[in-house]
Amino acid sequence: MAYHRHSGPSSYTVGTMSERFDCHYCRDPLHGKKYVQKEGRHCCVKCFEKFCANTCIECKKPIGADAKELHFKNRYWHDNCFRCFKCYTSLVNEPFMLKENNKVWCSSCSSTEGANKCKGCFKAIIAGDQNVEYKKSFWHKECFTCSQCKQVIGTGSFFPKGDDIYCVSCHEHKFAKLCFKCKKGLEEDPLWSAMKANPGMIIVSSVPSVPVLWLTGALSIIMSKFTALTVPTDCKEQSQPLL
Repeated sequence: MAYHRHSGPSSYTVGTMSERFDCHYCRDPLHGKKYVQKEGRHCCVKCFEKFCANTCIECKKPIGADAKELHFKNRYWHDNCFRCFKCYTSLVNEPFMLKENNKVWCSSCSSTEGANKCKGCFKAIIAGDQNVEYKKSFWHKECFTCSQCKQVIGTGSFFPKGDDIYCVSCHEHKFAKLCFKCKKGLEEDPLWSAMKANPGMIIVSSVPSVPVLWLTGALSIIMSKFTALTVPTDCKEQSQPLL
């Protein structure tokens, strides 16, 4: 009695022959043997794998009559070969994306591939994440913190110092120049302050929910550079010029 094994683009049935038929290819008798019927032809299992079986696009081996086969857009896989190219998770009955070189990706790996990496936590900045860009480096908004106090700077003003970032308060305590007369710290305006769009400076944006064009159409706040020192009011008339 024959039973159905595959209903894809090139369907076939597998069963045990109860009538007198010979293999279409090797002409061996099939009576009492397992056989495969495909496109009206009867063949033994060995000849099926040699002449008729689909080839797994991943391992390049034939998908035998007893194997479980998955197919998508005229591409075929053993069920055990149908795994995410990046994390190797099985994608049987799971959502997936077929990318270049016929590699399949799970939805999680597909969304992070090619994404900018956060300099703070080293994780991918994916669709929907608010992020900060400064000098071709990227941070999640919550990872953009002061190097001294670790408080989140987010979209606030800050001072860069080498590879470190400081909030206004920590920069004043750590680096502020002292007034010649009263020895109090001279207030220095933040290096970055919110202004109108001025490409090339810091960008704080909401990434649109698309997997490829991460920053296209994003709502951005652009920052512009300036530096200024403010002398304490009661020392202005007597302060000496800074060298």
